[in-house]
Amino acid sequence: MAKKQKYLISEVGDFMTEKLGVLLVDVPELMYFDYNYIMDVEEDGKIKFTVNETDILEEVVKAAWKCTQEEAEKYPQFRWVALEELT
Repeated sequence: MAKKQKYLISEVGDFMTEKLGVLLVDVPELMYFDYNYIMDVEEDGKIKFTVNETDILEEVVKAAWKCTQEEAEKYPQFRWVALEELT
């Protein structure tokens, strides 16, 4: 089950000024689904990341791990897309 991200009130304020987005995995020659995205899951009390796939855009918006563009720079192998650009 995906773990909901929790933020302190001060962190929420910071996120309000920064765009949130998701990380997409682009491997067109291997893609069966329209969207391959990174999601976070809790396993044995630890957060782990996995790749999930879907043809439903709303599922990406709901289930994908949300991060700022700055956070996404740690993962250059994935493509960051702002939430507002997905919908």
